[in-house]
Amino acid sequence: MSAARPQGLVFGEVAEEFDRIRPGYPAALVDDVLAYTGPGTRALEVGAGTGKATTAFAVRGLDITAVEPDPAMAALLEQRLGERSAVRIVAALFEGYTPDAPFDLLYCAQAWQWTDSSQRWARAAAALAPGGVLALFWNFDRIADDELRALVREVHEPYAPHAMLDEEPADGTDLSQYWPGPDLAALPEFGDLAERIYLWERTLSADDYVSYLSTQPTYRMLPEATREALFAALLQRLPEKLTLSVETLLYLGRRTA
Repeated sequence: MSAARPQGLVFGEVAEEFDRIRPGYPAALVDDVLAYTGPGTRALEVGAGTGKATTAFAVRGLDITAVEPDPAMAALLEQRLGERSAVRIVAALFEGYTPDAPFDLLYCAQAWQWTDSSQRWARAAAALAPGGVLALFWNFDRIADDELRALVREVHEPYAPHAMLDEEPADGTDLSQYWPGPDLAALPEFGDLAERIYLWERTLSADDYVSYLSTQPTYRMLPEATREALFAALLQRLPEKLTLSVETLLYLGRRTA
């Protein structure tokens, strides 16, 4: 990780491609978060990006403040929401934002790991009213076909063997063992903890799969020549289409009084 170019702030380099190719989140996840939250409607989103999660919650009638530090991402978020949107966009890091009133819900999609570990939990607790809900969620995916996944790993070897994250499927395991479960369990500020997993698939063309990789911070941090050589090698070996198995993990906690 470079101090001059932190991984959490490289997404704006490919903001339009990020918006086009990154997946959204299951409708069932939004249902579960809102059922857990109850009648409260004031929500804070941390790391809104281009609005993949923002729009999913906004259409449910929430009063949302969306915090996003990257100007390119925030511009696409504003464009996505349109002029009539009631979502307030705050161009800032979570660590630099101080709410003027407590929220009923703080949610973060795919970005909590980019917040400052020395401040994130205290700031989340301070932003929530007693009984308010913290909802953190991520999409994790892997190539569904074992042989194709092995081939893609082989192609990575000469260029960036560390770049291809081959996450083990979490299906059927105790999700509380994965981060941020242990951190949440240790915090007296949060209780009534719960986890959910949503399993689904998506199919991409070879070009779109490579474009999807190009939006991942691990690949953005590679030297440009290495990244381009790797992507060219992948396109030579990939089939026309490939399917990704996706696991969306949700972690919920309630602010104690």
